[in-house]
Amino acid sequence: MSSNDDRSRARTWGSLLVMAALTLAACQAPAASPSPAESATPAASPSVAGESPTAPADATYESWINTVASTDPVRVRIVHWFDPANPAEHNQELIDRATAEWKKRYPNGQISWELVGWGEIDQKTPGFVQAGEDVDITYNWGGATENWCAAGFVVPIEQYMPAWWKATRIPEMFKLPANTLCPDGTLVMAAVGVESQFYLVRKDLADAAGVTAASMATYQGFVEGFKKISEQTAVKKPVGMALGADWTTMDMLSFLWLGNGLRFGDFRPDGSERDAWIEAATFIRDLFQYVPEAALSWYHDDLAQAYVSGAIAGRQVGNWDYANLATLDPSGSAFSEAKALMVPYPSGSKGPGAFHTSSYTGLFMLSTSPMERRQAAADLMAIVTETRTVWKHSDGTNPPTTDWTAEDRLKVAYDKNIGWWWKGMEQLNKSTATVPYQGFKARDEITALAYPHLVDLFRGKITPEELYEKVRAGALPLLSSN
Repeated sequence: MSSNDDRSRARTWGSLLVMAALTLAACQAPAASPSPAESATPAASPSVAGESPTAPADATYESWINTVASTDPVRVRIVHWFDPANPAEHNQELIDRATAEWKKRYPNGQISWELVGWGEIDQKTPGFVQAGEDVDITYNWGGATENWCAAGFVVPIEQYMPAWWKATRIPEMFKLPANTLCPDGTLVMAAVGVESQFYLVRKDLADAAGVTAASMATYQGFVEGFKKISEQTAVKKPVGMALGADWTTMDMLSFLWLGNGLRFGDFRPDGSERDAWIEAATFIRDLFQYVPEAALSWYHDDLAQAYVSGAIAGRQVGNWDYANLATLDPSGSAFSEAKALMVPYPSGSKGPGAFHTSSYTGLFMLSTSPMERRQAAADLMAIVTETRTVWKHSDGTNPPTTDWTAEDRLKVAYDKNIGWWWKGMEQLNKSTATVPYQGFKARDEITALAYPHLVDLFRGKITPEELYEKVRAGALPLLSSN
C-alpha cells in the first residue's frame, strides 16, 4: 500500500478474521508445507515449446509451481497497494517472491506492477473498465465486492484457480455472505488477508476513568465511556476518527451502523429501516462531541500518530494496523500488551450485542482482462494469495488459509512480539459476536452524497432525523438505478 493511510482503507476486512484462522489451526489444520526451494519433491518436467503440454498436477503447490504453463511472452498488468517504500510493511519481498514464482510457470512472461493507493482505487477501477484499459488484476477490500459485481467490473475466477488453492482456502470464503463472492455466490476475489476490525483504547486512560471493554458494549455505554475519559483525564476529545475525506469518514462510521443491524446504505422503499437508522445516527451524533475538530482534516496516518502521541484515547483499528502502530511507537508506551485495550463495537437496540467485524481484502480479475491473458493473471492471483507469499507482507496481514498455525506464523513474523496482538483478537472472537462486513449498492455514490451531511451532523447543523431524510432522498434513486 502506498502508506498505512492507504492500507487502512479497508478496510475497511467475509465472515472470518485472523482469530478464526487461529481457531481452524488449533483444530489440527496442516502446517504450511516447505517452500519450493526447501522441498525435496522433484519439479515436474517443463513443457517444450511447440508441444501440447500434459495438464499439470495442481493438487499441491510444489507440483503446480514447478510446471511451465506457457513459454509465450505473456504480459500481466496488475494495479496493487504493495508500496516498497512503506517501512511498516515489507512489500518488495512480496513482489520479488511473487514475480520469481510466477516466472517458473511463465519463463518468458512479464508482470507490470503498478502502484495505486487505497484512496484512489475506487475511482480508478471504474475508469479502467470504462476506458477499456487492458488491466488484468486490481484489488480492494470486501466492501467493494457487491458494487463491483453489480457494475460488471469483475469476472468469475474459480474456473481458473488451481486445485491446491481451492483446497487450502477457508471454506467460508466460498459461502455467502463472504465478500469474496457476488450476491449470486460467484467467486470473484482471491483473498490476500482476513481483516478484523474493532476499537483500540489506551488502557492507561481507560483505567484512570474506570472504563472497561464490558462497560462500553452498548451505544450508551460506549459514549459514556469516552465521556468519562474526557472528564477524568487530560484528553478532552478522546475519540479518534479520520474525517478528512468521504471514504475515510465512511471507514470510521459505517461499521457503527452494523451495531443496529443495518448497513449505512440500507434504505428501503417502505421506510422500515427508519427507526434503527436514526438510532445509529443519534449514537454517531453523541460520539461526535468527543471527536477533535482536527479530525475533519485527518486521514488514517494522522489518526495513528494522534493515538500513539496521546492526543486521542481511542480509534478504530484493523488487524493490519499492528505493523504501523508498532513502528510509530517502538517503546510500547501507547501500543503494547500492557497499554492497549481491545474493545468490541457497541450494539444498539436492534443489534447483535458487542461485536467485531470481519472482511477480506484481495485481488479481482477485471472484465477488461484479455481472454488470452486470464489464466496467467489468475496464476499470479493464486501466487500472491498463497500463504508463504502473504507472509512476506506485514505482520498484520493474515492469509485466509487452512495450511498454517500460529506457531508457523510466529517463525516468520518480522516482529516476534506480535503474539499478544493475535491472542487478544482470539479472545475478542470468543467473547463477542462476529458480524461480516458487507458493502451496499451504489456505495461510492452514496458515500459521496452523505459526506457533506455527515460533516453538518458533526458541526451540529442538522439532526440525526434530518441526516436520515437527506441521505435517504438521494440514496433511493441511486439504489434503484444501480
